[in-house]
Formats: sequence, structure tokens, C-alpha cells
Amino acid sequence: MVLAALTASTAALSGCIKSNKIDNPPKIPRSAQSSVTAPATPDSPATPDEPVEQTTAAATAPTTEKVRVNDSELGKIWVDELPGVEKNTLQNDRFYEEGGFKRYSADGVTALVGIDVSESSGDIDWDRVKAAGVDFAMVRLGGRGYGEAGRLYTDNRAVEYIQKAQAAGIKVGGYFFSQAVSEEEAHEEMVECGKLLGGTRLDLPLVFDWEMITDDNARTDGVDGEQLTACARAFCDDVKKLGYQPMIYARSRDLYYKYDLTQLSDCLIWLREYNEVPTFRYGFAMWQYAEGATLDGVEANVDLNLYFVSGGDNNQ
Repeated sequence: MVLAALTASTAALSGCIKSNKIDNPPKIPRSAQSSVTAPATPDSPATPDEPVEQTTAAATAPTTEKVRVNDSELGKIWVDELPGVEKNTLQNDRFYEEGGFKRYSADGVTALVGIDVSESSGDIDWDRVKAAGVDFAMVRLGGRGYGEAGRLYTDNRAVEYIQKAQAAGIKVGGYFFSQAVSEEEAHEEMVECGKLLGGTRLDLPLVFDWEMITDDNARTDGVDGEQLTACARAFCDDVKKLGYQPMIYARSRDLYYKYDLTQLSDCLIWLREYNEVPTFRYGFAMWQYAEGATLDGVEANVDLNLYFVSGGDNNQ
């Protein structure tokens, strides 16, 4: 019934329909928002040491001040202080390594260990993945091509991965690789997610994963911050209509200079930052800290993540 309502209208993209599809999700702190080898290293593009001229929606919105941050990817930069957007309160000295994974524990906040996978991950023995110490997996549901046509596609192994991971006791969330250039296309992408999932239960958020294509011409090259924020807003509103928790995946560059986080305060953030500790100024709930890791039970390399939960409630 909810999917039919989504398909019927591309105009009404806001609101929240209650659902019980999320089965006792972990409590997420609003302020934080032997089997593994993780060789990833961060990018380090040169950036100016003084305030930079910004032209995105987030940059041109009224702000009270600029603040200087030392970002692991961007270097020392000046960014707008965003009113009403919660800060990152994680304590960097409370991250540690154990069993081949990063861990975190401080002031009642702990972190679940996770991976993200797609059909390119190949065959996965989820019982071995669980035994290796993995608590959750983020599964790609599908995506949109970055060529002019922007054709939609589904991940052929998504449902299989979700069902087998849950059977092994691993919690599962989903993500959609977006190349939307309009709110209508973002809505269309979420409809595809709904069709694929059907009655399948997710334990963790459903993610809008919009990424810039840096090594080729792409249909999204002209999308500015205002339009990207509108696309994310449309997708996340539809996520709520399906009864899931919305989340946005992005690197710090896009979170600082593309998205207007003041308009997305109800959406959790999945931060991509390949570094020993996260340096992003604002709150996030999930951190992708490494790529190219090898993990027992997975045919291909995987990305490694932490999902921060409060009260020591791992919900397992």
C-alpha cells in the first residue's frame, strides 16, 4: 500500500508513515551521529589556509561565523558554522584496534563493526563473516548509471545478501547509488528500492548514496548544492514513508560544500573518511574508515565501517 502511494505521486515528497519494518533498531547518539587487513590511505588534496569562497547552497545560507577545521582529506580549511546542526562529540583518543577492526567506547557510546557489499563482492559465507566479528552489513539495493540516459538498475544479489546475513545474525541496512539530477529522479530511485525490498525487513537505515564521478564525464556534473540537497530531501522523505530511517552517505567535501545540512537534520550521516580517526566537524552515525580490506568469508575486498550506538545497546 505504501509503495503504491509512492508511485502515485512525485509531488508529495514529505511526511512520515509509521511502520514496524525496523525491528528494534540500535539507539543512535544524536551527538555522535585477526581476519581483516585494511590498507586504505586517505586522499590529501592541497587546499588554501585562508577562508575559501564557496558557491553551494550550504555556503550561501546565512551563517553566524566561519570556523577553521583541519580535515584529513581537505587539509586546513574554513567552513560555515551551521546553526542547529549537532557537532561531532566523539573522542578521538577512545578509538582502538581489536580483532583487526577499529572499535570505540566512551561515555556510554559504543560502535558496531560493519561492512558494505554489492554484487561485485561475489560469494559470501555469512556465518564466517559473523564469526570474524562483523555485526552489520550495508547492502547495495541498486543504482543509476552516470551516463546521459541515467538508467536504473537493481543489485542482483541484494535480497539474497539481506536474507542470508540476517539468518547468520548480522544486522542489515541498505543503500542506493544515486545519480539523480532532480527530485523526481530521487523519488524514482526510492520507488525502485521499495519494489526490490517488498516486505523484506531492514534492521538499519536506508541510505541515499550520491557520489561525484571524478574520472569521467557524468550527468551529475552540473548539479549544485541546492539541487543535491533537494534530491536528498526527496529521497529521505520517501524513505520515511516506507518506514525506514533515512541516512546520507558522503565524504566531508560534499558535506561541507554541497549539502545544506541545516535542511537535513532528521537524516543520519554515513561519513566516508579514510583515516585513523574521523575529523569531520558535525555529527554522524556511521563511519566508513577503510576500503580494500580482506575479510574471511567474502570473496572480494570490502569497506569497513563503524555504527555508533548509545547506552551499550548493541541490540543483538
